[in-house]
Amino acid sequence: MKKFTVLIFTLFLFMGNLYSQTDAGPDSRTNVPGNWNITPSELNDKVVSDGNSIIPKDLMDKYLDAKNSRNEDEKIRLGKEIDKYLNAFPTINNGSIQVSKPETAPMAEPYWGIGDYPVYIGDVAYSGGFRQMDMKFAEDGNLYIAINRRNVSGSNGYIAVYRSTNGGKNWIFTSGAVSTTGYIGQISMLVEKRHATLDDSTRIILYFTLSTASNMDNATLNYATFLRNGSVWYSGQIAAPTAGNRFQYPTACSDGMYYGTATYMHCVVQEMTNAGVHYRTHHYRSTDWCLNHTAGIINTTWADFYPSAGFSRELTTTSDSIYVAVERRFSTTNIALRMLVLPEIPSTVNSTYYLAGSGSAKYEKPSLTIQQEYSTTPRKILVTCTKDTASVRSARYCYSTNSGSSWQIDYYLGGSTTMADFTVCNSDSTTAGTGNFIGAFVNVAGDSITVRRGVLGSMGTYLYKRNAHTGTGVLAPVVAVYKEGGVKYSAFAYAGFGPTNVYANQENLAAVGIDPISGNVPKTFKLEQNYPNPFNPTTTISFDIAKAGLTKIRVYNTLGVEVATLVNESLNEGSYRVKFDASGLSSGVYFYKIETGEFSDVRKMTLVK
Repeated sequence: MKKFTVLIFTLFLFMGNLYSQTDAGPDSRTNVPGNWNITPSELNDKVVSDGNSIIPKDLMDKYLDAKNSRNEDEKIRLGKEIDKYLNAFPTINNGSIQVSKPETAPMAEPYWGIGDYPVYIGDVAYSGGFRQMDMKFAEDGNLYIAINRRNVSGSNGYIAVYRSTNGGKNWIFTSGAVSTTGYIGQISMLVEKRHATLDDSTRIILYFTLSTASNMDNATLNYATFLRNGSVWYSGQIAAPTAGNRFQYPTACSDGMYYGTATYMHCVVQEMTNAGVHYRTHHYRSTDWCLNHTAGIINTTWADFYPSAGFSRELTTTSDSIYVAVERRFSTTNIALRMLVLPEIPSTVNSTYYLAGSGSAKYEKPSLTIQQEYSTTPRKILVTCTKDTASVRSARYCYSTNSGSSWQIDYYLGGSTTMADFTVCNSDSTTAGTGNFIGAFVNVAGDSITVRRGVLGSMGTYLYKRNAHTGTGVLAPVVAVYKEGGVKYSAFAYAGFGPTNVYANQENLAAVGIDPISGNVPKTFKLEQNYPNPFNPTTTISFDIAKAGLTKIRVYNTLGVEVATLVNESLNEGSYRVKFDASGLSSGVYFYKIETGEFSDVRKMTLVK
């Protein structure tokens, strides 16, 4: 590893508590078969059927050969032929979704002085449910975050997408989706490259539910997509539910790790009645970057909520699969974790069920990730969730290293007594080394986020607890495995209390914070000249606080536009210093201003690159 190794360790000691724990919970089980603890009544559903019998066998054989040989042109051609048998339908451009222009984006502060870097400053949606953000580390080496905003003037629904080119330190508004008439429920994002070597071909795809009612009755499934520079933008409605029903919790995945232009997008979404009763689950697939979709219906006799989907490149020459973790509700006190395994080509036939939890407790709100490796390697699958018992609702995870044939069950994602409402997980695609899987949760008090990264079977190697800012207890955080060269790091983002504002961090970033110099009470307020000055790209600003209270230090350019907030919190009396990193700014003169309830001062500094 680079010279950052010691710095990273020091950073985490500074920002919060660093500790590790063993994987096993008190009720952990090993080598659990894929049908462990399945109920007798579920056995009737455990049927493996050919859901693509309508497709000619010779066409299917050619399609599979093209996929196995990585022949992109042939895969595209044959995929479109197969779509004809599946009654592919075009998306509907009903004009209800418009592109969000960069000039209408909120002015997010590039730096923030108390621990984490802000992505977006403003209110975050929450009435549609806990999945209001998504995060991806893309093939172009950038981090992306999608945020469902709320209380936006002139619109009912607004998804904003931000991109970071430096690991989460600076965030650039890219584009998004706006509706003046519709409310946006939940979101899921894909970020895919359409060309193997051209990073500018990277395309963002948003799947989301949309309703003219704020309670999301009759919500439809929609999409919006654009290049990473915000251009070549289009959107549409994919499907509407049965009358009296609504769609909820779309979850998207793709085979983009294996293909460029021939990437196929998948979206699994739950349909339920407007009264909240499960109706069925749908699987949509697009072979042409969302212009058209084919559909499959997953009918079960069970109430399966909160689907979370991942693409699986199978070992054999048979069709690849879409794994879907669901919360299966047998009763209000008996909720299990189940895995649906669907054929990659949408079908109306039920597929095999794999079990990833016991039906004896409440396993809720699953999150699933599948490491995208080459087809010669068995799939590695991670599912995180909460487990609600009489005494505690803890964050848990289950995993399989053999494509779901057996499972490791009930490992703690955090402490055994730490209460959590939501979890999230993600994984890195094929690379050497460890730390390919990441999971996280915000505790119910909202005062910390636990981020855990490692390999399946050794997730206890990394466990970081952050206390930079009070988070919200109503939304799940988002995570990604960030790569710099051949080294991996943990990246995460979460919404602040409210929920208001979205903050991000990554373990390779320099510490952000205020360093107390002395606890002695100064006689007067003072703002010192930065040192060094001129500087490139970092400098230190010292200041004295003579009376406790809210203190702000902001940086402005010569036009008076705010470019950074270094301090924005209540400070006790004392002497402090704060580091300003201007690596994201251009050379020139800048002004920094301190404001308290009783004092204000401005000084000039010069950045020379």
